[in-house]
Amino acid sequence: MSLQTNGTVVRNRRIRSLYFMLEIYCPPIANQIKPGQFVMLKVSDDTSPLLRRPFSVYRSYPANHPEKEKRGDLLILYKKVGKGTQKMTSLRKGQKVNLIGPLGNGFALPPLPSSAHCVLIGGGVGIVSLYTLAEALKNKQLLILIGGKTHNDILGVEDFRKLDSNILVTTEDGSLGVQGTVVDLFVSQTRKFERNKEYYIYACGPVPMLGALAGSVRSKNLICQVSLEARMGCGFGACWGCVVRTKHPKIPYQRVCQEGPVFHIGDIIWERERFYGRV
Repeated sequence: MSLQTNGTVVRNRRIRSLYFMLEIYCPPIANQIKPGQFVMLKVSDDTSPLLRRPFSVYRSYPANHPEKEKRGDLLILYKKVGKGTQKMTSLRKGQKVNLIGPLGNGFALPPLPSSAHCVLIGGGVGIVSLYTLAEALKNKQLLILIGGKTHNDILGVEDFRKLDSNILVTTEDGSLGVQGTVVDLFVSQTRKFERNKEYYIYACGPVPMLGALAGSVRSKNLICQVSLEARMGCGFGACWGCVVRTKHPKIPYQRVCQEGPVFHIGDIIWERERFYGRV
């Protein structure tokens, strides 16, 4: 159940180039968050910017987490791209911040019992949506594909390595890993997939990346869910400002914040839809 509550900034640090990690102590939300869900964060005490900003939760530490000193914390990995995220960089330890969450429908895990292979595909800051999912899937055969324009856009590799998963990295300029897009990397890996096995694909990243991925998962044994980003007014479905066009016969326009942010990739009409990045 989502709620509006205050949290306390534990730490806010630059981790690379334009990327920052904000750690907030907020047990009510940390105890509820599920893979793929997000929060709406009030980034300033004044009216500029007026609207909250949506952020996927990179990591959360519920009350039963083995790292006792972290219990109640949640981490937001964000990129400084606009006025809202610029103001976020000035948040300091001990400062109160107001959040609404958890919000949205998250990722659906493979049904049990299942020996399905799982592939996580993150493009740039899209990798943020996938770490809590990777934790939930850590007992499965897990392949992590991380892509970005340059080496500065490759995030989370050290954290994913702790989950004993197979990690492959690609950059468009070839500055780290193999050169190419993360979808190119995925296609190269599908050639190694077993024909009689089911593969659960989970992805988040820029819309062009997800649209390209949609053309690469037409096989019935590739079950693909994607987490969409959208500019949101409220975050809980009231304003209808984040709709995407889908193939649903009765409700063709669905809200990223309410029916999403996770959708089956085949349900989205990619070539006609407009999407907006989070800022």
